This record gives sequence, C-alpha cells and structure tokens, in this order.
Amino acid sequence: MMQSRRMFLAATAASVAALPLQSMAEEREFSTFTVSDKSLQNAHEKFYPNGHVAPYPGNTVICHVPAQSRFLEDISAIAEQLHHVSFRDKLGILPPASYHMTVFPGANDPGKDRSSWPKDLPVSASIDECTKLVRSRFEKEKLMAKAPFRVRLDPEKTLQYASRAATLRMVGADAEAEIALRTTRDQLSRVYNHRDPDHDQYGFHITLAYTLRTLTAEEQREYREILTHSMTRILARTPVLELGLPEFCTFPDMSIFYPECFLRAE
Repeated sequence: MMQSRRMFLAATAASVAALPLQSMAEEREFSTFTVSDKSLQNAHEKFYPNGHVAPYPGNTVICHVPAQSRFLEDISAIAEQLHHVSFRDKLGILPPASYHMTVFPGANDPGKDRSSWPKDLPVSASIDECTKLVRSRFEKEKLMAKAPFRVRLDPEKTLQYASRAATLRMVGADAEAEIALRTTRDQLSRVYNHRDPDHDQYGFHITLAYTLRTLTAEEQREYREILTHSMTRILARTPVLELGLPEFCTFPDMSIFYPECFLRAE
C-alpha cells in the first residue's frame, strides 16, 4: 500500500513538474513583493506570485484525504471551479493528490525558528537531520488515540475564511472525536519536542489553494457562492469523514507529501 501511494504521488508530482515554468530570473523578479497580511506572507513563502509552487521543504504529520472517496471527489470539484474563477491569477491551486488534514505542522526549513523546531536540535541543523531525528522517535511511539479519526466539515468556520481561498475548516465529528484529535496533537508535540504558540487554538483544515493577493469584495462573494453550494453537497454525501492513521511525511513543496511511516496505535 505504501509503494502504491508513493507511485501515485510521484506521478502527480511529475505532472505538476511538467507545467510550463518561466525562467529562474523571471521567478525571482516575480518574488519581489510587500505583504502585510500574515496569511499572504505565508502563501508567498510557498508559491511564486504567478501560482507555481516554490521550494518549501519540511516534515509534518497528516492524514491524507481517502482516495476514491465521495469527499475527495467533492472537494476536487471545488478546486476545478477555482481554475475558472475571475480571480484565478491570484491563486496557487494544489493538486488533489496533496489533499490532507494536518494533524501537527511539524518543521519547515524556510524561516525556521525555535518555536517550530525540536528543542534538542540546533536550528543550524538541516531539515534532513530533523526528519531523521523525529522519524526515529515515531518508529518507537504508539498513538494513544485510535484510528479512524472522525471529522466533519464546519460550514460556519469555513465561511469565516472566505476572505481568502481556499481551506475547508474541519472539526471532530463529536466531542469524543475532538478530544482524540487534541490528545494526539499533545502527544505529537512531545515527540517533536516543540510546541507552537497556537497549539491549543489550532484549527484543523484541508487546503485546496493559497491566496497570493487580496481578494476584492466581489471576488469574495464569488468564492462564497462556490463554497455555499459545494458544502451543501459535501454535508449531504459525507456528513462524517473517517481518516486513517496519521502519516509522518516529508515534502519538497506544497504539491506532494511522501509518507515516511504510519504512526502506530496502541
């Protein structure tokens, strides 16, 4: 199963890499910008302003959206609509093979600092050294919470983020499921040996696209219409989404995530 997923993700990466790219000089020119919004700053670290993915190596713990599921079909349809919106040039759209819910963000090489880096590893260490250290810990760790993780789409929270495309905000399917997610994040924080400032307030989400420039009020209305229609269908077809065991993954950029190991349950 691991090999087949790797083959699927590798094929997707190849198709993304085959997209026509501009010269490196042009990419560097596009990368000159001034951003005040923190979310836009984060997007410009992960994408060039022309919508092409930028190098952003790191590691993370995620649950991929189940392949061949109604949920994946429906959220892929949202992304397809985003290819045809009036503000398409403001988006960096991700491929469906990358769709996942982040359980714990992990560590990134760009802009790394002590708040998101293992406390017992020098910041000067490489991301590969970080990955090797954390993977060795996960190979000995067993999750206290049991899979599957049961989550649901939260329409109200998702619409609150409609000022920028495109994330679907997820919550535990019930109180017990939410506790399982939060307990798992606490455990992963101990394994990583770091705790982000927003650890307790972290909002689970599935990202379909990044907004590279601020949307106008009319563009926000256009996006809200897509969301409202799409969420009705998603909730009717998948009121509860079951996610399998979290995967410790590495990634070269935001378009593909390679599983290094699945976290074992008790």
